[in-house]
Amino acid sequence: MIGGWESFTGCAGGYNETVLADVLPVKMSERDDRVNYYAPCVIRQNASHPIVDSVPFKQHPACIAGYNRLEAKTNVQIILSVQKYRITEAGAEFVFEREQVDPLLIASEHGKGRVLAYASDVAPHWAGGFVDWGDKRITLKASGADEVEVGNWYIRFFRNLVHWVCQ
Repeated sequence: MIGGWESFTGCAGGYNETVLADVLPVKMSERDDRVNYYAPCVIRQNASHPIVDSVPFKQHPACIAGYNRLEAKTNVQIILSVQKYRITEAGAEFVFEREQVDPLLIASEHGKGRVLAYASDVAPHWAGGFVDWGDKRITLKASGADEVEVGNWYIRFFRNLVHWVCQ
């Protein structure tokens, strides 16, 4: 499941009251779980995994602008987390203060299949600069749509994510 304003227990989500609450590797809140943040939410790689091993989260961390606050269930793998920062200016320097850390990409198995919860959105506004993450630009065009340009590491991450969960 992919996050967003109307996902999990967002403003119109309500998925905490469906069968997905049993299937997903996370516990969803009983109330609105959206975290909109004005400062960097930096993606941190917590574990080696086929979804993230070929993308440079540790060398070139990406940022998002928001996410659904979720709690990982027991016996699941938290592959990525998100670290919120508060930024202040002290003279000529910026000071980054760490705030809350939440799970961002959580994997598990259910029955004979694989399940994932990705707590942010894949497109603006929560994806923010994450859509541009990469050292090369990739142009995409869906049938009947305008071209969009995104970063190659962003594409590789989501391709890996879909590929892994579908195996």
